[in-house]
Amino acid sequence: MSVEIDQFEMGSPVIESVLAAISNPVIGVDRQGSVRLCNEAMAELLRSPKDEVIGKPLKEVIEGTRLMQVVESGQSDKWQKFSYRGRSFLVNRSPLLVRGEVVGALASLHEISELEQISSELMSVKLLTEELEGIIESAFDGIYVTDSKGVTVRVNKSYERITGLRREEVVGHSMYELVKNKVFDQSTSIRVLETGEPATLIQKIRNGATVMVSGNPLRDADGNIVRVVTTVRDLTELNRLRDELNAVGSLKTRYEDELRQLKRKTLRGDDIIVHSAAMEAVFDLSLRLSSVDSTVLIQGESGVGKEVVAEFIHSNSPRKDKPFVRINCAAIPEQLLESELFGYVRGAFTGANKEGKLGLFEAADGGTLLLDEIGDLPATLQVKLLRVIQDRQTRRIGDNIPRYIDVRLIAATNHNLAEMVRRKLFREDLYYRLNVVPIQVPPLRERKEDILFMVQAFLQKFCKRHHRSKELDPALMPRLLDYSWPGNVRELENIMERLVVTSPGEVIGVEDLPPFLRNVESSGAAPLALSGKTLKDILDEVESAVLRDALARHKTTRRVAEALGIDQSSVVRKARKLGLALRKEKNA
Repeated sequence: MSVEIDQFEMGSPVIESVLAAISNPVIGVDRQGSVRLCNEAMAELLRSPKDEVIGKPLKEVIEGTRLMQVVESGQSDKWQKFSYRGRSFLVNRSPLLVRGEVVGALASLHEISELEQISSELMSVKLLTEELEGIIESAFDGIYVTDSKGVTVRVNKSYERITGLRREEVVGHSMYELVKNKVFDQSTSIRVLETGEPATLIQKIRNGATVMVSGNPLRDADGNIVRVVTTVRDLTELNRLRDELNAVGSLKTRYEDELRQLKRKTLRGDDIIVHSAAMEAVFDLSLRLSSVDSTVLIQGESGVGKEVVAEFIHSNSPRKDKPFVRINCAAIPEQLLESELFGYVRGAFTGANKEGKLGLFEAADGGTLLLDEIGDLPATLQVKLLRVIQDRQTRRIGDNIPRYIDVRLIAATNHNLAEMVRRKLFREDLYYRLNVVPIQVPPLRERKEDILFMVQAFLQKFCKRHHRSKELDPALMPRLLDYSWPGNVRELENIMERLVVTSPGEVIGVEDLPPFLRNVESSGAAPLALSGKTLKDILDEVESAVLRDALARHKTTRRVAEALGIDQSSVVRKARKLGLALRKEKNA
């Protein structure tokens, strides 16, 4: 498009009036590129008085207008974007014609800055809307939205998956209508609209699905409900997950029981009988310690089996093919104990072996040395033992050459070493060197579950050793269980051997017991019919009697489990297996 000028000259009052009436910036140039036309809007944009703009070369006033290209080509340039001083414009450029000849060009600017801002905001809103749409559609739970009148506005894909309803079946329909038509048996959205409060309901769908629906009101600035947003969760899926979790829990309990049984089988032997939770803990710790070389201090009363624990640690360790050497520090006179521990060279003292002697530390090199009754070690030897532990080297009596040793050290005692340290009867520094990992072996009276199995094992052991065939009168068991066993396992073992070799008949009866056992007051435990039964039958009988008594005393399976030191699930399983009645218990 071009502008034909034939009735007035540029700069004439008519043209000035026309320019003044135009609100958009307008600028015009002649063929030489000098500014000839400029209205107030353009002067304001240029930030210069109009009189100072007229007559100046265009390139000194404003750049990038492309007006001179229009002058040269004689062709219009429409709706081109142009930016100037942070503002955006659309520019129409047209040639000026006088009697068909191009005499200049005119540019008219239309500002679009606000439109661009609005467009940018609309784009942000569009992107945000798309993001929210994506979030709603990707949610695992179903989402159901109604307006303030209960009309369904939208649902997501998960809602369709969970309920089996299609969008078109509910969108645009009122919840009142859907409930009336029995699509739903009740509506959380209606409850929220009626109460104005969040609500959760169990909802049944027409197709038989059962879902849990939680609704929340969405309010405007004035507090009016504009939307009700509900989340929908499939109870069928939740129930399945709950059942799976219960199954996993049962499987875990079963595996734990099997692992416990496997551990018991691993621990059982001629010298190791473990059925109580307390001793299982001792041997479980011992098994873990067997793989490392840390010094171990085993404490417990005489006869509880401290040496058995030490041998168990050694036999399960990487040193099991090397020597296991034991010395009782209380059984050897002080003047001989040093030579036993450290050895001596030829001629070290009067009466010494002419070839010298190897000490127990050297004899145990590569293996394990058990210092039993370490609490009875003389003070003079405590100093030397501390040096051996610290330096990992020993020196024979009469020799100046140290010998490096690689020995796993285990100490055992029936004394309270901490109390001995307090009373200055045992060196504190040695105590802390020995007490790296303590193991406390409980007395037999604190683990009576083991007594039944020990009695049976010792009976078989001594019958085989002495070529006898003996059985126990069930009346013996309550007395054996109720006796305090101050001598612990060693005393029980000795008693069982005495009964096997001294009882005259094939059945060992109460009359065969030593007087102190015959006079033990019985707790009234049920007698066991051992005669003619397998060990499994006997153990089942014992287990049944113990469980029946525990259930009568403690009432709940949880308390029974605590009393017996086993899992509650094990109590329930064993009781059902044995046909024992269980009380209904409230969930915790």
